[in-house]
Amino acid sequence: MSAPSPDSMARLVATRTLDKYERDYYPKRDRITISFRGDLAEQYNYDKIQPLSEAQRHGHKVVIEATSQKTGATGHYCIECNSWNLIEAVGTWAPGEEAPAAD
Repeated sequence: MSAPSPDSMARLVATRTLDKYERDYYPKRDRITISFRGDLAEQYNYDKIQPLSEAQRHGHKVVIEATSQKTGATGHYCIECNSWNLIEAVGTWAPGEEAPAAD
């Protein structure tokens, strides 16, 4: 049996992220915040984001609009569902980008 391709793994993570976000995070968006993934937290000054929008898929990236808890600025963020089935922010995103700035 061969290992799954990186493309199929990215597709699986994106699908799992969309499902988890829409089911458990978006309905509670006014009461929750999302942290940045551990290896990126320092880069984003340990900020957390509060979701504002439904998730949208852009290729293998899942993007939400959210507000920074540190700056109050609203922007677009890439999110992923981790192996513990928790949503984490993994970078920022601008329309027209293929990948988030953190990649």
